[in-house]
Amino acid sequence: MDENTDFLTILTGVKPDSTRSEACESAEESSAQGFTQGFTPSFTPMPCAPKSEDALGIFDIRDGKVFDAATRLRLHTLIATCLMNGIADSRVSALMHLLQWQENTRFVAIAGTYKTESSANDDNPNPTPQNAGAHAAQNNTDSLRRAIWTQLGACGAYDAIVDRVQLDAISARAKTWKIGGKSGESVDASKCKDAAPSHIIILALRENPNPTALNKMCEVFAKSGRPVCISGVVVGAQKICKEITATLAALAVAPSVTHLPQIIRCDDVLPERALIGDETAVETLYTKVYQSLAPYNPDDPTLQTVDAFLRFGGALDQTSHNLNVHPNTIRYRLRKVAQTTGWDATDPREAYVLQTAITIGRIRDSAR
Repeated sequence: MDENTDFLTILTGVKPDSTRSEACESAEESSAQGFTQGFTPSFTPMPCAPKSEDALGIFDIRDGKVFDAATRLRLHTLIATCLMNGIADSRVSALMHLLQWQENTRFVAIAGTYKTESSANDDNPNPTPQNAGAHAAQNNTDSLRRAIWTQLGACGAYDAIVDRVQLDAISARAKTWKIGGKSGESVDASKCKDAAPSHIIILALRENPNPTALNKMCEVFAKSGRPVCISGVVVGAQKICKEITATLAALAVAPSVTHLPQIIRCDDVLPERALIGDETAVETLYTKVYQSLAPYNPDDPTLQTVDAFLRFGGALDQTSHNLNVHPNTIRYRLRKVAQTTGWDATDPREAYVLQTAITIGRIRDSAR
């Protein structure tokens, strides 16, 4: 078997198809369309409990089979494993379809460390009958599922995947993150297990979530005292896979920004993520920040104004003198930038984001 074969191919016997993957990604970007014409995902029969009238079962309208709660949990675990390992092709969309999730479903990911009174022995390398360490991890995850399940409605979600973060998945991503002790050395996630989040939650949304409700859900991670990260809201398997990468990268660099609250968003640490080589952060800084500043015509002074203001350390008089305009004009332009990009150049932290975006943008543009 090809050494590059991914585990989903081994499990299902279905190989990824580039044509189908591109079609799937295109379909995900269409908010009102289902699968594109001519694109039919392949379904592999999943283990199924005997048919019953169990209220926890999922009725599959295609073949009349009933998926019991255990099989549903297996699907959740398989989808989470795929996304954490960077697999988000049409096969994953097919698995989501088995759960009766809509094709234009919105997703949001939450990652954090979950602690309970009984989880002290989760990482015990020598479990004994007294501490039952071999089962503590699963019990801990089940406890988290119960804790967040009653809050799904308030968050606008109709389903949630809750699973433990796999250190192998973090290790694979960390190979491209330049945060090792030596030049070119990447982080071994197994050596920094305490710094990695313990769980990830993927919410399937029927509507954009209430930020207050999301923050309340994140309180289940409060006991750990460690950062909790919430991703952006996106549509489709391809994009939530990228958001999971962004979420893990955000937690990896969170200790470098000491003034952050416990609950953060991925964009709160954009410059730090870009510094370690997180491609999702670099792309966000370029497309959403720099390109919104870049002039659409030669007479657009937006980028020139922000660049000068940052170069002179936020001094209005020097900036206005350099650009030969009144200070009030500079103030007006900066307010316009804050409204357009969401980043305020007069705030030291947000000015750092803008400066990083301008640097990345100019490097990219000069390479073209």
